[in-house]
Amino acid sequence: MDERSALKQLIDRDEFNFNDFLGEKTEGLVFDRRTLDNIYTLFKQFNIKYVDYPISSGKESLVFKVEGERKAAVMKIFKTSTLRFQHINEYIEGDPRFMKQRKSRGSLIFVWARKEYANLLECKKFKIRVPDPVAVEKNIILMKYIGDKKSPAKKLKDINQDELQPYFDSAMAEYKKMVEKAKLIHADFSEYNILCYRKKSYIIDMGQAVSYKHPMARDFLARDLGNMRAFARRNALSLNIKEPKFPGDQDEQ
Repeated sequence: MDERSALKQLIDRDEFNFNDFLGEKTEGLVFDRRTLDNIYTLFKQFNIKYVDYPISSGKESLVFKVEGERKAAVMKIFKTSTLRFQHINEYIEGDPRFMKQRKSRGSLIFVWARKEYANLLECKKFKIRVPDPVAVEKNIILMKYIGDKKSPAKKLKDINQDELQPYFDSAMAEYKKMVEKAKLIHADFSEYNILCYRKKSYIIDMGQAVSYKHPMARDFLARDLGNMRAFARRNALSLNIKEPKFPGDQDEQ
């Protein structure tokens, strides 16, 4: 009797090999053999039963809701073929936490996944609302699901006008803690990277977040705050939360 799971048997038989259909156009292929092996490892380790549905898709990653034995989770897969080297390298090279990491083109995606996972862990240490990190396996991150049984939490950009202000305030408060306590700069903070659920906001997509010691950290902070000021103006929102101070500035005064 074959003791391998059904998924493992399919992987070993190359049932997910789509090259015959795609020819040379494999740029957008997510489920290559390595990724499937990584999915299998996570499914086995955390007793994941099945993939429920896709939550979001982009040029560089896909996010799925998956169902475990007792609770739902989120599986974020970074595409091994389309993640742009130069685009992500600028957020890694200047971050002292990852300066000594091996960063060849082949390994950079794994560094990127570990970086997002490390950023999530750092935020949880300071009780900043982000998805709870569960595990990282090569190019895949497993996180706690935020949402109800019917659908995932909405992004700030999709919230009705009459509910926007409290969610906006909550997001700004969490970002202030991220900068001043965790000493991380998101570097892509906007209405697209904030989830809203049960009157609370959660910051997501933490891969590009950098230490305040990164040489571009001040520029990234200014850009983040500029994004949120622009969103506030477009939606007639008040800036009720004081903007964060760059780590160290207060001590220097």
